[in-house]
Formats: sequence, structure tokens, C-alpha cells
Amino acid sequence: MPRTAPDAPPPAAAPAWRAALDPRAPFQLPLVLMAACRLALGARIPRAGEDAYITFRYAWNWAHGLGPVFNAGERVLGVTSPPWLAWLAIGIRLGADPNAWARGTLLVADAATMCALGSLLERHASRAAAWCFALFFAAWPYWSGLWCSGLETGALLALVALTAWSIDRRHVLAGVALGLLAIVRPEGLLAALALAFWARGRDRLVAGAMLAATLLALTLYYGSPLPQSVLAKWTAYGAPGPLKAPQWWEWALPLTLPISAATPEGSNLFPLTVLAAPAAVAGAMALWSRRASALAGAALALATTWALLLASGASFFFWYLAAPLAGFALLASIGLPRLVRGRLVYASLALLVGGQWFYQVALYRGRADSERELFGGAARYLAAHARAGESLLLEPIGTIGWECRDLRVMDDVGLVTPEAASRRKDGPGWYAALLESRRPDWLLVRAGLLQGQSAFAGPTAPFRDVDEGRRALAAFEYAGVVDSLAGEQALVVFRRRR
Repeated sequence: MPRTAPDAPPPAAAPAWRAALDPRAPFQLPLVLMAACRLALGARIPRAGEDAYITFRYAWNWAHGLGPVFNAGERVLGVTSPPWLAWLAIGIRLGADPNAWARGTLLVADAATMCALGSLLERHASRAAAWCFALFFAAWPYWSGLWCSGLETGALLALVALTAWSIDRRHVLAGVALGLLAIVRPEGLLAALALAFWARGRDRLVAGAMLAATLLALTLYYGSPLPQSVLAKWTAYGAPGPLKAPQWWEWALPLTLPISAATPEGSNLFPLTVLAAPAAVAGAMALWSRRASALAGAALALATTWALLLASGASFFFWYLAAPLAGFALLASIGLPRLVRGRLVYASLALLVGGQWFYQVALYRGRADSERELFGGAARYLAAHARAGESLLLEPIGTIGWECRDLRVMDDVGLVTPEAASRRKDGPGWYAALLESRRPDWLLVRAGLLQGQSAFAGPTAPFRDVDEGRRALAAFEYAGVVDSLAGEQALVVFRRRR
């Protein structure tokens, strides 16, 4: 097992106030900058991301006595973070708005990530490395966009950082932190297993007990501890492997390749990667000599989640990038002061980061505005025309499911409707079979499904042919269209003929 390096004796349980208040330390200014950046973007994006509202509805039902379910009476684990779900339910029970509760929590989580990793970097690498990471984490717009989403990914990063810090400090709560990391998200278990090599035996026992208790509770309530949301996405999108998923590695290389995923986040990172890539290599080499430190454990924990995305070739969702980017930034922050001596390079990097706000604000605000107009418009239509207790089949289900909590919502990917995922495995025609078996009162379909017979998510055709599509939809009548200017992404509303 890795042990604390002999030249780095365990520090006190908490840093001295004098050191923490030192303006030269990588805490005060980065924390103020981080809060300013998060709040500035949050003021322009008042709503959480689409997927966050799935967990919000689960939490609302739980807080109001229906249990941790999306639809009353349907025990399906359609969220990826039971602890985050429980925390949101507590907030709602206390009368808090879930979006405000989530953002407040995630702001604290981001501060914990910055301080914990900054402390580890300052101790095991250099103060300059800690400053590099803290400023990047505070000011790169992606992190503020992630915070605005209201998703639990920021909590995952905080638990990686706090677990590594508590292990490094031999804190009494290290085992609890390790256990929370193991259950916060599926990839958190991999990160916890990586950090367990640096933990004490009793910490591993505490974490193992927490993991076992959680898995048992989920199995007893839902019938399985595996999130249906993960299984459904695996079925819909598949796992093509690393060579067919450049979105997870091209942004880390300072060269242009014939194959490209061209994600906005990856494109934005490319100018930075020209310097960050060699810095990350230098950082990894330097960290190898300090591999007994918990800082190496944090780097490995973040790398395991990146490796999972690489190996599976998972579809790109921007919040999945958080752990890989944090791990990359951690290594680059260690290596950059070893490669760069002149202040002008740091000034250039500061201009690069600052300049990204001119574009990335528009990127994240544009996504939020599109979701609000498209899904919000559909939610308003259904709230005005659908009756309580009626059923609805659609995808995505976040905003609409949240705004129409009196409707029974089914999704055609299978996040909360396992039958949809199993039908997809049968091949083309799965949507027609789903309509026949579930008999929803309302349908929301993308215009592309009607025009090109293609589903919103996944490559499998919803109908075997055009005639099957017409027969399947014959039981419904056209009710309207939401955001007709959205082209194939416009939502077409149908209701069952009465």
C-alpha cells in the first residue's frame, strides 16, 4: 500500500489560520473569483439543466410522501446519485427551491474542491501549482456552466478532493468521505477504489460498510442497485470503444486528427492544450516521485473515471467531462511551473481564460434558452390541456416531468421506463411496440421522427417502415407543435383519439 512519504510528515488536522489567511496562499483570491464567476453566469442562466429536473421530481415525490420515485407507485432507480437525491429531498422538505438548494450546495462543494486540492498541491507539489489549479478551476467558464446545471457532478469532484485531503491528514472522517465517494455516482465507486490504496484499514472498513448498506437498501427498494438511467443509456447509445469516441481524448492532444467529435468544450480547450498537454506529462512524471502522497491518489481517482469514459466510448454529455478535465488540470498545474519561468506566459494564459467568457457564456446560455423555450413551451401546453393522472410518452423528461408533476411520465430511452430499454434491444419497431403496450394518452415526438423515421436518442429505428409508423400513430390525433423554428428538434404533440 502507498504510504506517506518520509519527507512529508502528517500535518495538523487543519491548516493554521495564519497560513489560510495569507493572501499569497491559493485560497482567498481564487475563492472570491470562483464565487463571482459562478454567480455571474448563474444570473444569466436562472434555470437548472434539463437532466437536473429528473432528480428534482424524484426528490419532490420523496419529500411529499410518495417515496424516491419518478411516478407514484413505480419503483425505478432513474437517477445516478441516491445521496444527491436524498439531499435534495431534505431541502425540498425544508421548503427550499430545489434549484437554489442545489446551487448553494454546489457552490460550497466547488469551494471544498478548490481548497482541498489546493492544499494538497501546495504541500506535495508547489504553491505555484496550487495557484495554477485554483485559478483555472475558478475562472474557466466550463466550471461555472457545470455549476449552473444543478447536477451532482460537482459533488463528486468535491468528494474526490475531500477524501484525498482527509486521507492525507489522517482525519477521523476519512472513511466516511471514502464511503460517500463510493456511493455518490457509479464512477465514484471506481474513484473510491483507487483512493482506498492510500487509506488506512479502518477507513476502508467504514467505506465498505457504507457501500454495502447502500447497495442493500437500493436492492430492497428498487430490486437492483444498478441505476436504470445507466442501463438505458448503455442500451440506447452503446459502447463503441475509444477509437470511435474522440470526444474523450482529442481535446487533451495538441494536434488535429482526421477523426474528430468537435464538441464545443473540446474545441474551447484546444488552444490551452498546446501548453497544458506537455505540462500534464511533466506533472505526471513529477507526481510519480511523490506517488506515496494522497495527491497521487486524487490524480488516480480522477483518471479512473476518465479511463471508464475512454474505454466505453460513452456518448458525450458535457457534465461527464468534469472528472477528466479536473484530472488533466491537476497534472498540468503540477507540470506548468516546471516548464514555464517567464511571467508573460502566465499573462497570456490569463488572457486566454478571460477571453473564453466572450464565447462560452453564449454557449451555456444558448443551451439553457433552447431548453427553456422548447421543453418549457411543451410543459405549458400540457399543463393547460392534459388532465391529472393522464400518461405521457416523450424524451427528454426533465423539465416537462417537473412542470407536469400530476402526469404519469414515460420516456422512450428507458431512464424511468425500463420497458423502453428492453424494447430497443429487439431492434427496429421498438417504438411501435412501446405504444401498443403502454398506450399513453399523450405523445411528444421530435419532428425528425415523423420526417425521417429516426429516434431522438440511439441508432435503432423506431419503426420497421413508414407503414408501421402510420399504423402506430393512427390512434393519436395531432394537437400542436412546439417551437416550429427548431426544425427536426421541434416537438410535435399528439393526444389519443377519444
